[in-house]
Amino acid sequence: MTVPRWSAAGRTEYRVDELRIVGDFPLGEGGSAQVWRCTTPDEVSVAFKRYDRDTVRQLQPEVLRELVGWPHRLDQDDRKRMLELCAWPHAVVVENGTVVGILMPLAPREFFFESHSGPQPRAFTRVAVRVSDAQKRLHTYFDFPHKIARLGQLLVDLQFLHDNDIVVGDLQPNNILTTDAYPVDGVVSAHNYFLDCDSFLIGGRGATPRLDPLPWRPPYPVQQFTATTDLFKFALLMIRCLAEDLAANQLDYRQYAQLLPSGDFQKVDRLLTTPHPDLTSADLRALALAWQSVVRPDGRVYRRTDFALREPWNEHTRAAHFAGFAVPAPTSSAPSQGISPIVIVAWIALFIVLLTVVIALA
Repeated sequence: MTVPRWSAAGRTEYRVDELRIVGDFPLGEGGSAQVWRCTTPDEVSVAFKRYDRDTVRQLQPEVLRELVGWPHRLDQDDRKRMLELCAWPHAVVVENGTVVGILMPLAPREFFFESHSGPQPRAFTRVAVRVSDAQKRLHTYFDFPHKIARLGQLLVDLQFLHDNDIVVGDLQPNNILTTDAYPVDGVVSAHNYFLDCDSFLIGGRGATPRLDPLPWRPPYPVQQFTATTDLFKFALLMIRCLAEDLAANQLDYRQYAQLLPSGDFQKVDRLLTTPHPDLTSADLRALALAWQSVVRPDGRVYRRTDFALREPWNEHTRAAHFAGFAVPAPTSSAPSQGISPIVIVAWIALFIVLLTVVIALA
């Protein structure tokens, strides 16, 4: 990946009237802002995120300016990685002395796919798409090892941000772009790219009004976004990617015994159920690296189970995995209501004992 080009002047503030808007329609818009393609006075093409009036009123401009300068606190290697990983704000935009938006780089080309209407961003939501839906829309399908590997890379990315005192906060798949699962020039390159970085928290402080969509909220009270809330949302995203359903809240882990060891799911459960999951950075790093390893750069694909650290993932193992989906299974990890094999064996043993007693008395 290459770091997006930016102004040679190194400016961190622009006026609205200095920017030239390109196009008649915004690149995107949400409830609090519109994003436009524009060029700076030195002819650099960038994205201009202009906030609506309510957001401008609630904005913390001093924190936003500090956010702009945050990468310069890092050493050269970490700063380069940060700018490759995030659409980090490079400048604030002012109008009549008031901060009304930010300038940020346009996402690199590798995070887009071609469609009949032109290049479209590849959001992380595509990692959760079912094979039938991907085929119908002529999109790349992320097979289960590719889902795991991409989630492993995302966990590595989150740890990098957390290590630099940055919390994502509004972590959800629409705010993350990802590269294709197909090899490019013979190499599978798994990279992610964070959007809406102006909503990140630095040193525990945020510049924009807090966004916390209900479908991604933890089950426990949250006063402030932290690394723990990021990890909860990551674990929930993992569940939803494997379920191939972005509305899923639970998963029957037994269906995925052909894909991951049970200990991995136990760690995910701890991230989902408690604000104090008691997992160290080393635990998370080991989990992330293990998940990344199931897809090799040369395209070879593997699985990890309770019985093998790594086995090839092929049509046979894929068929065995999907056999668990032939009959609808419960959507939670609650025990089955059927008769336990242990109970059946106990009844047989009791019957044999009674039969022996009857024969002895005859």
